[in-house]
Amino acid sequence: MRYRKNVGDFGEQFATQMLTLSGYRVIAKNYVVKGGEIDIIAIKDGVMHFIEVKTRTGDEYGYPADAVTETKQKRIRNAARQYLSSRRGNWEDVSFDVFEVMTNHIEDCM
Repeated sequence: MRYRKNVGDFGEQFATQMLTLSGYRVIAKNYVVKGGEIDIIAIKDGVMHFIEVKTRTGDEYGYPADAVTETKQKRIRNAARQYLSSRRGNWEDVSFDVFEVMTNHIEDCM
């Protein structure tokens, strides 16, 4: 179980770095509310992005985005609704994204 957490943590760190290098401003990570969670919340070009990060070490179970089920999508939307209602501003432009990380080897160094 610890290995899976390390894989997930690696993916989220990698995604954060790549998003930042691509001009996104990360404003929250691991936002958790009752009934939902969002891995990364970021802004770019006036759009609020709610980003689910999925990391896999192989494709034997499909691509990472395949794991974002309808139930998971509902939880992300619920958390996004709560996040937006608790913040000032009029965010009409929002995006729900999946950041896929595929790797064949991750050292157990976290």
